[in-house]
Amino acid sequence: MRGQTAGAAPTWRPVFWGPAVGGLALAAALASVTHADPDLWGHVRFGLDIIADGGLTDVDPYSFTQDRPWVNHEWLSEVMMGVAWTGLGPAGLALLKSLLVTAGLWIIWSALRGADFTARVLIMGAAVVGAAPLFHTLRPQVWSFVGLALLCRALTSDSHRARWWLPGLFAVWANAHGGWLVGLGVLGAWAGARVWADRSDLVHWTAVCGASLAGTLLTPYGLSLWTFLLDTVRLSRPMIEEWQPLWAFGPERWLPWIAAVAAVGWTARSAPAGARWPPLLALGVLAYASLRVVRVYPLFVEATVVLLAPFVAARWPVQSTPPSGRVTWSERMAAVTITAVTLVASARLATSSLSCVRVTGDLMPEAAPVRALATAGPGRLVTYFDWGEYALWHLSPRLLVSMDGRRETVYSAARLAEHDAIVFGRPAGLAALGDWRPDYAWLPVWSVAARDWLRENGYRIDFESKRSFVAVREDLPRLDTTAPPASGAPRCFPG
Repeated sequence: MRGQTAGAAPTWRPVFWGPAVGGLALAAALASVTHADPDLWGHVRFGLDIIADGGLTDVDPYSFTQDRPWVNHEWLSEVMMGVAWTGLGPAGLALLKSLLVTAGLWIIWSALRGADFTARVLIMGAAVVGAAPLFHTLRPQVWSFVGLALLCRALTSDSHRARWWLPGLFAVWANAHGGWLVGLGVLGAWAGARVWADRSDLVHWTAVCGASLAGTLLTPYGLSLWTFLLDTVRLSRPMIEEWQPLWAFGPERWLPWIAAVAAVGWTARSAPAGARWPPLLALGVLAYASLRVVRVYPLFVEATVVLLAPFVAARWPVQSTPPSGRVTWSERMAAVTITAVTLVASARLATSSLSCVRVTGDLMPEAAPVRALATAGPGRLVTYFDWGEYALWHLSPRLLVSMDGRRETVYSAARLAEHDAIVFGRPAGLAALGDWRPDYAWLPVWSVAARDWLRENGYRIDFESKRSFVAVREDLPRLDTTAPPASGAPRCFPG
C-alpha cells in the first residue's frame, strides 16, 4: 500500500473476513497436530488421579524407590489434560494443545498490530519457527508459552492497570509449570530497569513484583514450592537432552537464537535510550538462560518478538488505505478461493490430528515388552526413566516402577545417581540391583553390564529386541511373548 500516511490505523474491509477466518482455522488445525512425549502417559494419569481423589498426595503409588515427598508442581496442567482425555480422548488432548498454542500465537500477533503487514508476517513467521519445539507435544511447558506471552504483553502495555493482572497470572502459572521462575526473572529485570530510569516508578513496580511473588505462594505447597524448585532447578542436568547447552545442538536450534540476539542488538543501537533498557535487560536474562539450557530458547524467541514489538512498529509502521467503497470481482474471487482452500485444508488436517496423538521417535518406549509384562504377576520393575510413565500407565498398580520422568519431584539426587548407575552398569548400580532384588527389569539393550549381572544373579531374559530386553527372576513364571506384532497402522496414544 503506497502513498498513505504512515502510522494510520489499518483499514479492515469486509472481504478480508473469510480469509482471516480460514487462516485462523488453519493455524488451529496445524497446532492440533500432536505427538506424544515420554511424559504424556504420566501427565494424563496423574491428572486423572487428582480428579478421582479430589486432591494431591505426597506418597507416590507408582514407584517402589520413592525417597522424597512428591511435589507435583504441574498439577493444574495435568488436571486439564485429565479433563480433556476424559471428555474427548485423543481429540481432547489435541484440542487442548491447539487452544494453548493458538492463544499464545494470537498474543504474539496482536503485539505486532502496529507494524506494517509485511514486517508483521515475516516476524511472526520467525517467531513460529523459533518457538516450534514447544508445539509438537502437549506438555506443561506449553502453559509457560502462554504465560510468558501474557507477561510480556502486560509489560509493554501503556496501562498500569494491565500489570495488575500479573499476580493472578503468576498464581495460575505456579500451579501449571515451573517456568514461572523464568517469568519472574523477566519481570524483575524489566522492573529494575524501569525503576533505574525513573525513580518515581519505585512504588508501582515494587507493589507489582511483590504481589506477583506472593501469587506464586497460592499453590497447595506454599513456600515449600520455592524451596523445592530452588533445590532442584539447575542449569545443567546431564541425563536430560533438553537441559544441555545450546552449542551442543545443530543449526536448527542456534540459528533462531542468533536471530533473536541480533534483534536485541538492533534495539540496543536504534531504540531511544530511555526505552531500550527494560527489554534489553529482560532479554539478556533469557538469552543467557537459553544459551545454557536449550529448552529455554523458544521462550527467548517468543519474548524477543513481544518485547521488541513497539520498536518494530515504530520502525516499520502500518500503512493504510481508505476503503474504496466497492469490492472488485477479482478481490471477491480471491477471498472466496483463499477461504475455501484454508477451510478444506483445516478440516482434512483436523480429521487426522484429532483422531490420533502419534507415538513416534526413538525416545518412545516399545509396546511389545509391555505387552509381555502385562502377563506378569505383581511385583517390582526396574526400568529406564524415559519408559517409566508408559509402564505405570499400562502396568500399575500391579507392577511398581523404579524410575520415571518425574525425577526430582519423587526421587532424590542420590536415587537418580543410583538408577543411572544401573542403566550404565556401574558398580553402585549393580549393588543396588542386588539390594532390591526386583522381580523384573526392562532396560535398554545397550545396558550390557546390567544384563550380564542379571543373568549371573538368578535372572533370565524372557524378551529381547533391537532396543530393549526384559529380565525375569528365575523363580517366576515365564512371560507370554507370543502376542501378535503391532499392525502397520500409526501408533497412537496410549498404545
